[in-house]
Amino acid sequence: MFFKTFLSYWSGLQKRERLVFGGGLICLFLLLSTHFVLLPFLEARDKMTRSISRQEKILQELIELNAQYQTLKGETDLLRQVMDRRTPDFTMASHLDRIINETDMKSCIQDFQSRKFPAADGYDLIQTEIKIARVTMDQLIRFLYLAESPDYGVWIEQISIARNPAENGFLSANLALKTYEKTSPT
Repeated sequence: MFFKTFLSYWSGLQKRERLVFGGGLICLFLLLSTHFVLLPFLEARDKMTRSISRQEKILQELIELNAQYQTLKGETDLLRQVMDRRTPDFTMASHLDRIINETDMKSCIQDFQSRKFPAADGYDLIQTEIKIARVTMDQLIRFLYLAESPDYGVWIEQISIARNPAENGFLSANLALKTYEKTSPT
């Protein structure tokens, strides 16, 4: 019924009115299709592009974190290998005491403090602070060379060296060393 009414109305229009009406319908169709088809498509495409960009950033961060994890895991495995090669009775204090005796620095040690902190997986972190006074450059270099030993897994964490102006040729030093030891069963 609507279609017959529309056809009778259409046939009653002049050619110019039909062109204007048809152009209006085409504009209306284009406007509605743009609003309901094209704009949602463009918004979805932009949203997808932003989402892909975010996911690529996240993936890049995950790749970097994985590389850091693999590096740390390799260092941990290396540290475990070093600790497995140590003698079972190894302690930081005995290691440093042996080095102090080798370098004739027993009289130079002013303070020697060790602290033990629990670490992961059955290991303890051992931090040792040593204050040294009236030591020669050669003694200190030899001590540092022997103390920071990859074979024993001992690292110098912090060091400060000062000349003693009152005593020519002698130095003072403060050291902080660290290592890991297996947790002793209690």
